[in-house]
Amino acid sequence: MVERLYKLPVEGSSYEAVMDQVIALRGEMTDGQLGKLASTSFQGQNEMQKLVHDAFVEFMDWNGLFSFRESAAAKMENDVLDICIDLLNGGEAARANLTVGGTESNFSGLHAMRGWARATKPHIKQPEIVAPYSTHSTVHKTAKYLDIKVVTVPQKDDLSVDIEGIREAVGPNTIGIVGSAPNWPYGTVDPIEEFGQIAIKADLWLHVDACVGGYILPFFRELGVELPFYDFTVPGVRSISADLHKYGYAPKPCSTILWRSQGEQQYHFMPINEWACGTYLSQGFVGSRTMGPIAGIWALMHFWGREGYLENAKSILRLKSIIVRKVESIEGLVAWKTDGPLQMIGADDFDITLVVGGLEKKGWSLLGVNVPPAIHLTLDVMEEEFIEKFTADLEEVVEGIRTGEITEEGLLTYGGVGDKALAPKWLLSALEIFEQGVDS
Repeated sequence: MVERLYKLPVEGSSYEAVMDQVIALRGEMTDGQLGKLASTSFQGQNEMQKLVHDAFVEFMDWNGLFSFRESAAAKMENDVLDICIDLLNGGEAARANLTVGGTESNFSGLHAMRGWARATKPHIKQPEIVAPYSTHSTVHKTAKYLDIKVVTVPQKDDLSVDIEGIREAVGPNTIGIVGSAPNWPYGTVDPIEEFGQIAIKADLWLHVDACVGGYILPFFRELGVELPFYDFTVPGVRSISADLHKYGYAPKPCSTILWRSQGEQQYHFMPINEWACGTYLSQGFVGSRTMGPIAGIWALMHFWGREGYLENAKSILRLKSIIVRKVESIEGLVAWKTDGPLQMIGADDFDITLVVGGLEKKGWSLLGVNVPPAIHLTLDVMEEEFIEKFTADLEEVVEGIRTGEITEEGLLTYGGVGDKALAPKWLLSALEIFEQGVDS
C-alpha cells in the first residue's frame, strides 16, 4: 500500500467553510433511512432524535471517567444502570457497569469469568469456554486477548443450538459457557435455561451476550411475543452484556455489563495503585469517555418512559411482519424464523448475493451471513414510504435476477472491502498484513 499522507492545512478556514465541507461529507454517506437495516446507526423515531442529540451535546465535553466527582453525573449513571438492572430482572442484589460497546461488555464478562476461575479453580492453567458456532465474533476476539480457548459447538442442521454438543464439550479446563439473546447470525435466542442447568451442575460461569436484545426483548415479551428466558430469572446466569446504543437508542458509544451480584462484579474491577497519584479506578476497560451518551440515554428514558419503549417495540414488530410477509410472497426467497429484531432473508434457487448487489444499486446498505448465505437485517423503525420502497425494491431486484438483468454480486458479510479507493487505510493495511502471512 502506497502511503500518501494527508497533511494539516497551513492556514485555517472559516466556520462556514468548514461546516459546508462537513455537511457535504455527511451528504455523501448512505441516507439514514436507507441504512437503517444495516446497523450503521440506530436512530429511532424522529420525535426523540433532537432531544437525544441536544442532551448529548450538553455533556459531550465532560469526562465520564470523573463521574465520582460530580453528583449530577453520578445520578445520571445510577439512574440509567438501575433501569437496566430492572429490565433484565436483576433485583436489588444485581450490579452493573457502563462500557463503550458490546466488545468491551463481552470483554468485561469474560475477564471477570477468568478472574473467578483463577480464584476458585486454580488448577486450571489453560482456561476454555464453550459456545455455539453462532456466538458473536467479539467473544472470540476477547478470548484471544485473554488467552482463553473457545471450544465451538456446531449448530444443528436447522441452525438451532446443539445442547448435547454443548454438554459434551465441557471438559476439565472449562471455566464457562457463553450464550446469546439473540445470536447475531441467526437472530434466535439460545436455550439459556438449559445452558444454566449445565453451568450449575458443572460449576461454570454462564455469560449471556444480550448486546442486541437486552433492551428490546423485554418489551417484545410484554407485547406477547413468546421468547426463551435469558436474563437473571435464569439460575446460573452470572453476567449479561447489553448495548444501550442499539435498541436502547443511546448515542454511541454506550453499552452495559450486568452482574448477578457483587460477588461476580468483584472480578471486574482493576484498581491501580502502582503510580504516584493514588488509586486509579474506572467503570471498565476504557478510561476517559464522554458523558454525552449517558446524558442522551438518561434523557430518552425519561422522555419515552416504559410506554414509549413499548410503542417503539410495537413499531419494529410491525415492520418485521411487513418484511416477512413480502419475502414469503416472492418466489425463491425465504424469511428465517427469528426471535428478536433481527431478520434474515435467504434464497432457495438463486444466489442471494445478487439480491444484495441489486439492492445496493438502489441505495440500500445491507449486511450478510455467510454460513449459510443470507441477507442480515437489523430492523429499526422506518418511515412508511421507505418500508414501501424496500419491499418494492426487493421484489423488483428478484425479478431482475430471474430475467438475467441483475448479475452483479454484493458483499454478504459483516465487514469487507468494496471499493479499495474509498476504503479506510487501516483496513487496507490489515488486508496486506494478512495476505503476507505476517503474525498478528
